[in-house]
Amino acid sequence: MPVRGIIFVGVSVLIFIGTVAFVTAQQEVAEQNQALCNSGLELLWTSASDACINGPQGFICNGGVPPQVEPVGPVSNAVAPIGSLVEVGVVDALHTDPLQANTGSGGVAWLRLPPPMQITGLLIGDVMVRDVAPPDFAAWQSMIVQTAPDTPTTCTTEPEDSLLLQAPPNQSSRIVINGVSLATDGTLMIRTREAETLFVMLSGQARLIALGQERQLLTGHQLSVPYNPDDFSLPVGIPTDPVPLDRSLIENLPVALLDRPVTLPQPGYVATQGQVNLRAAPDVNSALLAAVPAGEIISVLGVNPAHDWYHVRLNNGQTGWMFAELLVQQVGEIQAVYEETPNPPQRFGTLANQGIVQSPAGVNLRIGPALSFGVITTLPEGTQVRVVARSPYSPWVKVNVNGLEGWVALITLDTRAAFEALPIDFDVPPPPVPLPTITPLPGGGHAIPNPDG
Repeated sequence: MPVRGIIFVGVSVLIFIGTVAFVTAQQEVAEQNQALCNSGLELLWTSASDACINGPQGFICNGGVPPQVEPVGPVSNAVAPIGSLVEVGVVDALHTDPLQANTGSGGVAWLRLPPPMQITGLLIGDVMVRDVAPPDFAAWQSMIVQTAPDTPTTCTTEPEDSLLLQAPPNQSSRIVINGVSLATDGTLMIRTREAETLFVMLSGQARLIALGQERQLLTGHQLSVPYNPDDFSLPVGIPTDPVPLDRSLIENLPVALLDRPVTLPQPGYVATQGQVNLRAAPDVNSALLAAVPAGEIISVLGVNPAHDWYHVRLNNGQTGWMFAELLVQQVGEIQAVYEETPNPPQRFGTLANQGIVQSPAGVNLRIGPALSFGVITTLPEGTQVRVVARSPYSPWVKVNVNGLEGWVALITLDTRAAFEALPIDFDVPPPPVPLPTITPLPGGGHAIPNPDG
Protein backbone atom coordinates (compact mmCIF):
# COMPACT_ATOMS: atom_id res chain seq x y z
CA MET A 1 0.00 0.00 0.00
CA PRO A 2 1.33 3.46 -0.87
CA VAL A 3 2.49 5.61 2.03
CA ARG A 4 -0.30 8.12 1.36
CA GLY A 5 -2.90 5.35 1.67
CA ILE A 6 -1.40 4.13 4.92
CA ILE A 7 -1.49 7.65 6.33
CA PHE A 8 -5.14 8.07 5.26
CA VAL A 9 -6.16 4.79 6.91
CA GLY A 10 -4.28 5.73 10.07
CA VAL A 11 -5.94 9.13 10.25
CA SER A 12 -9.36 7.56 9.66
CA VAL A 13 -8.78 5.10 12.49
CA LEU A 14 -7.72 7.90 14.83
CA ILE A 15 -10.80 9.93 13.90
CA PHE A 16 -13.03 6.91 14.53
CA ILE A 17 -11.41 6.21 17.90
CA GLY A 18 -11.71 9.88 18.84
CA THR A 19 -15.39 9.97 17.85
CA VAL A 20 -16.15 6.84 19.88
CA ALA A 21 -14.30 8.27 22.87
CA PHE A 22 -16.18 11.58 22.57
CA VAL A 23 -19.58 9.87 22.32
CA THR A 24 -18.73 7.60 25.25
CA ALA A 25 -17.66 10.57 27.33
CA GLN A 26 -20.88 12.40 26.47
CA GLN A 27 -22.94 9.36 27.48
CA GLU A 28 -21.06 9.10 30.77
CA VAL A 29 -21.71 12.78 31.50
CA ALA A 30 -25.41 12.35 30.68
CA GLU A 31 -25.63 9.30 32.95
CA GLN A 32 -23.89 11.17 35.77
CA ASN A 33 -26.24 14.13 35.37
CA GLN A 34 -29.27 11.83 35.38
CA ALA A 35 -28.02 10.05 38.50
CA LEU A 36 -27.55 13.44 40.18
CA CYS A 37 -31.04 14.45 39.09
CA ASN A 38 -32.58 11.23 40.42
CA SER A 39 -30.89 11.54 43.80
CA GLY A 40 -31.86 15.22 44.03
CA LEU A 41 -35.52 14.50 43.37
CA GLU A 42 -35.49 11.61 45.85
CA LEU A 43 -34.02 13.96 48.47
CA LEU A 44 -36.68 16.60 47.79
CA TRP A 45 -39.60 14.16 47.82
CA THR A 46 -38.35 12.49 51.00
CA SER A 47 -37.86 15.77 52.84
CA ALA A 48 -41.30 16.99 51.78
CA SER A 49 -42.92 13.69 52.71
CA ASP A 50 -41.35 13.60 56.17
CA ALA A 51 -42.53 17.17 56.80
CA CYS A 52 -46.08 17.15 55.48
CA ILE A 53 -47.60 13.70 54.88
CA ASN A 54 -50.84 13.15 56.83
CA GLY A 55 -51.19 16.83 57.64
CA PRO A 56 -54.47 18.24 58.99
CA GLN A 57 -57.29 19.55 56.81
CA GLY A 58 -57.67 23.33 56.72
CA PHE A 59 -53.94 24.06 56.58
CA ILE A 60 -51.18 24.77 54.07
CA CYS A 61 -47.99 22.77 54.60
CA ASN A 62 -44.76 23.79 52.88
CA GLY A 63 -42.54 20.89 51.86
CA GLY A 64 -39.93 22.70 49.75
CA VAL A 65 -38.16 26.02 49.39
CA PRO A 66 -40.07 29.02 50.79
CA PRO A 67 -42.93 29.85 48.39
CA GLN A 68 -44.09 33.32 47.46
CA VAL A 69 -47.12 34.08 49.61
CA GLU A 70 -49.71 36.82 49.81
CA PRO A 71 -50.13 38.70 52.05
CA VAL A 72 -46.44 39.45 52.51
CA GLY A 73 -45.32 39.77 56.12
CA PRO A 74 -46.22 37.59 59.09
CA VAL A 75 -48.27 35.19 56.95
CA SER A 76 -45.59 34.67 54.30
CA ASN A 77 -42.95 34.29 57.02
CA ALA A 78 -45.06 31.65 58.74
CA VAL A 79 -45.40 29.58 55.54
CA ALA A 80 -41.66 29.67 54.70
CA PRO A 81 -40.20 26.92 56.96
CA ILE A 82 -40.42 23.31 55.79
CA GLY A 83 -43.20 21.56 57.66
CA SER A 84 -44.96 24.80 58.58
CA LEU A 85 -48.74 24.69 59.06
CA VAL A 86 -50.74 27.83 58.28
CA GLU A 87 -54.53 28.07 58.12
CA VAL A 88 -55.75 28.28 54.52
CA GLY A 89 -58.11 31.16 55.33
CA VAL A 90 -55.28 33.64 56.04
CA VAL A 91 -53.48 33.00 52.72
CA ASP A 92 -54.64 34.82 49.58
CA ALA A 93 -52.14 33.37 47.08
CA LEU A 94 -49.36 30.79 46.96
CA HIS A 95 -46.63 30.45 44.33
CA THR A 96 -44.19 27.54 44.59
CA ASP A 97 -40.73 27.62 42.99
CA PRO A 98 -39.51 25.70 39.92
CA LEU A 99 -37.89 22.34 40.59
CA GLN A 100 -34.08 22.26 40.72
CA ALA A 101 -33.57 18.52 40.49
CA ASN A 102 -29.77 18.57 40.50
CA THR A 103 -29.70 20.36 43.86
CA GLY A 104 -32.67 18.59 45.41
CA SER A 105 -34.67 21.77 45.87
CA GLY A 106 -37.83 23.35 44.52
CA GLY A 107 -41.45 24.02 45.26
CA VAL A 108 -43.68 21.43 46.96
CA ALA A 109 -46.72 22.40 49.03
CA TRP A 110 -50.00 20.93 50.25
CA LEU A 111 -53.23 22.93 50.25
CA ARG A 112 -55.66 20.87 52.35
CA LEU A 113 -59.05 22.53 52.09
CA PRO A 114 -61.70 21.93 54.78
CA PRO A 115 -65.45 21.49 54.17
CA PRO A 116 -67.38 22.38 52.09
CA MET A 117 -64.61 21.71 49.52
CA GLN A 118 -62.97 18.83 51.42
CA ILE A 119 -60.22 18.39 48.83
CA THR A 120 -56.43 18.38 48.92
CA GLY A 121 -54.22 20.20 46.44
CA LEU A 122 -50.57 19.21 45.92
CA LEU A 123 -48.43 21.85 44.18
CA ILE A 124 -45.42 20.40 42.32
CA GLY A 125 -42.85 22.81 40.86
CA ASP A 126 -43.68 26.24 39.45
CA VAL A 127 -47.37 26.61 40.31
CA MET A 128 -49.41 29.67 41.32
CA VAL A 129 -52.79 29.38 43.04
CA ARG A 130 -54.95 32.34 44.09
CA ASP A 131 -58.12 32.41 46.17
CA VAL A 132 -60.86 34.22 44.21
CA ALA A 133 -63.88 32.99 46.18
CA PRO A 134 -66.60 35.66 46.62
CA PRO A 135 -66.92 37.16 50.13
CA ASP A 136 -69.95 35.03 51.04
CA PHE A 137 -68.19 31.77 50.06
CA ALA A 138 -65.62 29.71 51.94
CA ALA A 139 -61.98 30.60 51.31
CA TRP A 140 -60.52 28.81 48.27
CA GLN A 141 -63.91 27.56 47.07
CA SER A 142 -62.93 29.22 43.80
CA MET A 143 -59.32 29.61 42.71
CA ILE A 144 -57.10 30.61 39.81
CA VAL A 145 -54.40 28.07 38.90
CA GLN A 146 -51.46 28.78 36.61
CA THR A 147 -48.45 26.57 35.93
CA ALA A 148 -45.17 27.50 34.24
CA PRO A 149 -44.78 27.10 30.47
CA ASP A 150 -43.12 23.95 29.19
CA THR A 151 -39.33 24.25 29.34
CA PRO A 152 -36.73 21.76 28.10
CA THR A 153 -34.86 19.80 30.76
CA THR A 154 -32.01 17.29 30.74
CA CYS A 155 -33.54 15.50 33.72
CA THR A 156 -35.76 12.78 32.25
CA THR A 157 -37.41 11.99 35.61
CA GLU A 158 -38.44 15.55 36.47
CA PRO A 159 -42.25 15.87 36.58
CA GLU A 160 -44.36 18.49 34.89
CA ASP A 161 -45.21 21.58 36.94
CA SER A 162 -48.73 20.77 38.06
CA LEU A 163 -51.47 20.91 40.65
CA LEU A 164 -52.82 17.55 41.79
CA LEU A 165 -56.29 17.52 43.35
CA GLN A 166 -57.59 14.58 45.38
CA ALA A 167 -61.02 14.07 46.93
CA PRO A 168 -61.49 12.10 50.17
CA PRO A 169 -62.36 8.39 49.89
CA ASN A 170 -65.92 7.54 48.87
CA GLN A 171 -67.21 11.08 48.51
CA SER A 172 -67.42 13.85 45.93
CA SER A 173 -65.72 17.22 46.33
CA ARG A 174 -66.74 20.45 44.61
CA ILE A 175 -64.55 23.41 43.72
CA VAL A 176 -64.17 26.02 40.96
CA ILE A 177 -60.88 26.02 39.03
CA ASN A 178 -60.23 28.82 36.53
CA GLY A 179 -63.95 29.48 36.22
CA VAL A 180 -64.76 25.80 35.64
CA SER A 181 -67.12 24.13 38.11
CA LEU A 182 -65.58 20.82 39.11
CA ALA A 183 -67.05 17.90 41.08
CA THR A 184 -64.84 14.84 41.54
CA ASP A 185 -64.56 11.67 43.59
CA GLY A 186 -60.99 10.92 42.52
CA THR A 187 -57.58 12.34 41.68
CA LEU A 188 -56.74 14.64 38.79
CA MET A 189 -53.84 16.69 37.45
CA ILE A 190 -54.25 20.32 36.36
CA ARG A 191 -51.84 22.19 34.07
CA THR A 192 -52.12 25.42 32.14
CA ARG A 193 -50.64 26.34 28.81
CA GLU A 194 -50.70 29.72 27.09
CA ALA A 195 -54.43 29.65 26.34
CA GLU A 196 -55.85 26.47 27.88
CA THR A 197 -56.29 24.61 31.13
CA LEU A 198 -55.73 20.88 30.95
CA PHE A 199 -57.60 18.46 33.24
CA VAL A 200 -56.19 14.90 33.41
CA MET A 201 -58.09 12.21 35.35
CA LEU A 202 -55.77 9.89 37.29
CA SER A 203 -58.42 7.99 39.26
CA GLY A 204 -62.18 8.10 39.69
CA GLN A 205 -64.15 10.56 37.59
CA ALA A 206 -65.16 14.20 37.45
CA ARG A 207 -67.93 16.42 36.14
CA LEU A 208 -66.86 19.76 34.67
CA ILE A 209 -69.10 22.67 33.66
CA ALA A 210 -67.82 25.65 31.65
CA LEU A 211 -70.06 28.24 29.98
CA GLY A 212 -73.06 26.05 30.74
CA GLN A 213 -71.63 23.00 28.94
CA GLU A 214 -71.05 19.84 30.98
CA ARG A 215 -68.45 17.16 30.35
CA GLN A 216 -67.88 13.91 32.20
CA LEU A 217 -64.19 13.10 32.59
CA LEU A 218 -63.50 9.43 33.25
CA THR A 219 -60.33 7.85 34.57
CA GLY A 220 -57.50 7.64 32.04
CA HIS A 221 -58.82 10.61 30.02
CA GLN A 222 -58.07 14.30 29.64
CA LEU A 223 -59.76 17.41 28.26
CA SER A 224 -58.93 21.08 27.92
CA VAL A 225 -60.79 24.38 28.34
CA PRO A 226 -59.83 27.46 26.23
CA TYR A 227 -58.92 30.94 27.61
CA ASN A 228 -57.55 34.23 26.45
CA PRO A 229 -53.73 34.04 26.51
CA ASP A 230 -52.40 34.12 30.10
CA ASP A 231 -55.83 35.06 31.52
CA PHE A 232 -57.31 32.09 33.36
CA SER A 233 -60.07 33.93 35.20
CA LEU A 234 -62.84 32.88 32.80
CA PRO A 235 -63.12 30.37 29.92
CA VAL A 236 -63.75 31.72 26.43
CA GLY A 237 -65.06 28.44 25.04
CA ILE A 238 -66.60 25.13 26.03
CA PRO A 239 -64.56 22.10 27.18
CA THR A 240 -63.20 19.77 24.53
CA ASP A 241 -64.44 16.21 24.32
CA PRO A 242 -62.38 13.88 26.54
CA VAL A 243 -59.62 11.83 24.90
CA PRO A 244 -57.31 9.12 26.30
CA LEU A 245 -54.62 10.77 28.39
CA ASP A 246 -51.10 11.53 27.20
CA ARG A 247 -48.81 9.40 29.40
CA SER A 248 -45.86 11.75 28.89
CA LEU A 249 -47.70 14.38 30.97
CA ILE A 250 -48.00 12.21 34.06
CA GLU A 251 -45.30 9.54 34.03
CA ASN A 252 -42.96 11.26 36.53
CA LEU A 253 -45.53 12.61 38.98
CA PRO A 254 -44.53 11.87 42.62
CA VAL A 255 -47.86 10.22 43.44
CA ALA A 256 -46.45 8.86 46.72
CA LEU A 257 -46.80 12.42 48.05
CA LEU A 258 -50.58 12.25 47.73
CA ASP A 259 -52.59 11.55 50.88
CA ARG A 260 -53.71 8.39 49.06
CA PRO A 261 -51.01 7.31 46.60
CA VAL A 262 -52.40 6.03 43.30
CA THR A 263 -50.78 3.99 40.57
CA LEU A 264 -50.78 6.12 37.43
CA PRO A 265 -53.32 4.87 34.89
CA GLN A 266 -52.85 3.85 31.30
CA PRO A 267 -54.82 5.74 28.61
CA GLY A 268 -58.54 4.95 28.62
CA TYR A 269 -60.64 2.69 30.83
CA VAL A 270 -62.57 -0.57 30.91
CA ALA A 271 -66.13 -1.16 32.09
CA THR A 272 -68.15 -4.13 33.31
CA GLN A 273 -71.26 -5.30 31.43
CA GLY A 274 -72.14 -7.94 34.02
CA GLN A 275 -70.59 -9.10 37.26
CA VAL A 276 -66.89 -9.83 36.75
CA ASN A 277 -64.45 -11.41 39.18
CA LEU A 278 -61.45 -9.41 40.37
CA ARG A 279 -58.51 -11.75 40.96
CA ALA A 280 -55.09 -11.55 42.61
CA ALA A 281 -53.20 -12.58 39.44
CA PRO A 282 -53.89 -13.01 35.71
CA ASP A 283 -55.02 -16.58 36.26
CA VAL A 284 -58.48 -18.10 36.73
CA ASN A 285 -57.11 -20.17 39.62
CA SER A 286 -55.74 -17.19 41.55
CA ALA A 287 -57.41 -15.80 44.66
CA LEU A 288 -60.80 -14.17 44.20
CA LEU A 289 -60.76 -10.63 45.63
CA ALA A 290 -64.24 -9.36 44.73
CA ALA A 291 -67.14 -9.67 42.33
CA VAL A 292 -67.52 -6.33 40.57
CA PRO A 293 -71.08 -5.44 39.52
CA ALA A 294 -72.18 -4.28 36.09
CA GLY A 295 -71.75 -0.67 35.09
CA GLU A 296 -68.43 0.01 36.83
CA ILE A 297 -65.90 2.32 35.12
CA ILE A 298 -62.44 1.00 35.98
CA SER A 299 -58.88 2.34 35.69
CA VAL A 300 -56.41 0.30 33.65
CA LEU A 301 -52.98 0.02 35.29
CA GLY A 302 -51.41 -2.52 32.95
CA VAL A 303 -51.87 -5.71 30.96
CA ASN A 304 -50.26 -9.16 30.94
CA PRO A 305 -48.00 -10.16 28.01
CA ALA A 306 -50.80 -12.14 26.36
CA HIS A 307 -53.07 -9.07 26.58
CA ASP A 308 -55.96 -11.20 27.84
CA TRP A 309 -55.98 -9.88 31.43
CA TYR A 310 -56.07 -6.26 32.60
CA HIS A 311 -54.53 -5.09 35.85
CA VAL A 312 -57.11 -2.60 37.14
CA ARG A 313 -58.06 -0.31 40.01
CA LEU A 314 -61.65 0.01 41.21
CA ASN A 315 -63.15 3.31 42.37
CA ASN A 316 -62.70 2.22 45.99
CA GLY A 317 -58.95 1.86 45.43
CA GLN A 318 -58.88 -1.94 45.33
CA THR A 319 -56.63 -3.40 42.64
CA GLY A 320 -56.51 -6.76 40.91
CA TRP A 321 -56.85 -8.53 37.56
CA MET A 322 -59.87 -8.95 35.25
CA PHE A 323 -60.34 -11.15 32.21
CA ALA A 324 -60.29 -8.83 29.18
CA GLU A 325 -63.00 -10.57 27.12
CA LEU A 326 -65.60 -9.80 29.80
CA LEU A 327 -65.00 -6.05 29.72
CA VAL A 328 -65.97 -3.13 27.52
CA GLN A 329 -62.57 -1.84 26.42
CA GLN A 330 -62.10 1.88 25.81
CA VAL A 331 -58.31 1.93 26.02
CA GLY A 332 -55.42 3.60 24.26
CA GLU A 333 -51.88 2.27 23.88
CA ILE A 334 -50.95 0.40 27.07
CA GLN A 335 -47.24 0.66 27.84
CA ALA A 336 -47.24 -1.20 31.18
CA VAL A 337 -46.96 -4.92 30.39
CA TYR A 338 -46.11 -7.45 33.12
CA GLU A 339 -46.97 -10.90 34.44
CA GLU A 340 -46.24 -10.38 38.14
CA THR A 341 -48.37 -7.82 39.95
CA PRO A 342 -46.16 -4.81 40.79
CA ASN A 343 -46.21 -3.22 44.23
CA PRO A 344 -48.23 0.00 44.49
CA PRO A 345 -46.39 3.34 44.92
CA GLN A 346 -44.49 3.43 48.22
CA ARG A 347 -43.98 6.42 50.48
CA PHE A 348 -40.62 8.19 50.34
CA GLY A 349 -38.13 8.03 53.21
CA THR A 350 -37.77 5.98 56.37
CA LEU A 351 -41.09 7.16 57.80
CA ALA A 352 -42.88 5.56 54.85
CA ASN A 353 -43.08 2.14 56.50
CA GLN A 354 -42.66 2.98 60.19
CA GLY A 355 -45.32 2.85 62.88
CA ILE A 356 -45.59 3.34 66.63
CA VAL A 357 -47.98 1.43 68.88
CA GLN A 358 -50.46 3.93 70.32
CA SER A 359 -52.55 1.79 72.68
CA PRO A 360 -52.04 2.49 76.44
CA ALA A 361 -52.52 -1.19 77.25
CA GLY A 362 -50.29 -2.30 74.38
CA VAL A 363 -51.42 -4.31 71.38
CA ASN A 364 -51.38 -8.04 70.71
CA LEU A 365 -49.16 -9.20 67.85
CA ARG A 366 -51.10 -12.04 66.22
CA ILE A 367 -50.29 -14.81 63.75
CA GLY A 368 -53.01 -13.60 61.37
CA PRO A 369 -55.01 -10.46 60.53
CA ALA A 370 -58.03 -10.92 62.83
CA LEU A 371 -58.83 -11.08 66.54
CA SER A 372 -59.58 -14.78 66.21
CA PHE A 373 -55.92 -15.62 65.49
CA GLY A 374 -53.51 -16.61 68.24
CA VAL A 375 -51.31 -14.10 70.07
CA ILE A 376 -47.54 -14.15 69.53
CA THR A 377 -46.72 -11.46 72.09
CA THR A 378 -47.92 -8.10 73.37
CA LEU A 379 -46.24 -4.93 72.08
CA PRO A 380 -46.10 -2.13 74.69
CA GLU A 381 -47.25 1.38 73.86
CA GLY A 382 -44.51 3.29 72.06
CA THR A 383 -43.01 0.21 70.38
CA GLN A 384 -41.65 1.10 66.94
CA VAL A 385 -42.54 -1.34 64.16
CA ARG A 386 -41.85 -1.68 60.45
CA VAL A 387 -45.01 -2.05 58.36
CA VAL A 388 -44.43 -4.61 55.60
CA ALA A 389 -47.80 -5.69 54.15
CA ARG A 390 -51.58 -5.54 54.48
CA SER A 391 -54.33 -8.10 54.73
CA PRO A 392 -56.43 -8.98 51.67
CA TYR A 393 -59.62 -9.12 53.76
CA SER A 394 -59.30 -6.83 56.81
CA PRO A 395 -57.81 -3.47 57.91
CA TRP A 396 -54.80 -5.18 59.52
CA VAL A 397 -51.12 -4.85 58.69
CA LYS A 398 -48.17 -7.20 58.98
CA VAL A 399 -45.36 -5.65 61.01
CA ASN A 400 -41.78 -6.54 61.84
CA VAL A 401 -40.42 -5.88 65.34
CA ASN A 402 -36.72 -6.65 65.62
CA GLY A 403 -37.11 -9.63 63.29
CA LEU A 404 -40.38 -10.87 64.80
CA GLU A 405 -43.30 -10.70 62.35
CA GLY A 406 -47.01 -10.71 63.05
CA TRP A 407 -50.27 -8.84 62.51
CA VAL A 408 -51.86 -5.86 64.27
CA ALA A 409 -54.94 -3.78 63.55
CA LEU A 410 -54.04 -0.64 61.60
CA ILE A 411 -56.03 1.50 64.03
CA THR A 412 -53.57 0.65 66.82
CA LEU A 413 -50.63 2.30 65.03
CA ASP A 414 -49.53 5.88 64.54
CA THR A 415 -48.10 5.63 61.03
CA ARG A 416 -47.59 7.57 57.83
CA ALA A 417 -47.75 4.42 55.74
CA ALA A 418 -50.56 4.53 53.20
CA PHE A 419 -52.70 1.41 53.68
CA GLU A 420 -53.65 1.24 49.97
CA ALA A 421 -49.97 1.50 49.00
CA LEU A 422 -48.85 -1.52 51.03
CA PRO A 423 -48.32 -4.82 49.21
CA ILE A 424 -51.07 -7.37 49.88
CA ASP A 425 -50.02 -10.62 51.56
CA PHE A 426 -52.12 -13.18 49.69
CA ASP A 427 -50.41 -16.03 51.55
CA VAL A 428 -52.11 -15.12 54.82
CA PRO A 429 -54.32 -17.92 56.17
CA PRO A 430 -58.08 -17.40 56.14
CA PRO A 431 -59.54 -16.38 59.50
CA PRO A 432 -60.55 -19.23 61.84
CA VAL A 433 -63.98 -17.60 62.06
CA PRO A 434 -64.99 -17.16 58.39
CA LEU A 435 -65.65 -13.65 57.17
CA PRO A 436 -68.42 -12.98 54.62
CA THR A 437 -66.94 -13.60 51.16
CA ILE A 438 -68.14 -13.63 47.60
CA THR A 439 -68.13 -17.17 46.19
CA PRO A 440 -68.06 -17.62 42.39
CA LEU A 441 -70.47 -20.06 40.82
CA PRO A 442 -69.00 -23.05 38.97
CA GLY A 443 -68.21 -22.73 35.33
CA GLY A 444 -65.13 -20.76 34.36
CA GLY A 445 -64.39 -18.50 37.24
CA HIS A 446 -64.24 -15.23 35.36
CA ALA A 447 -67.80 -13.95 35.61
CA ILE A 448 -70.78 -14.72 37.84
CA PRO A 449 -73.77 -15.58 35.62
CA ASN A 450 -77.02 -13.69 36.00
CA PRO A 451 -79.51 -16.13 37.63
CA ASP A 452 -82.32 -14.39 35.75
CA GLY A 453 -80.65 -15.20 32.44
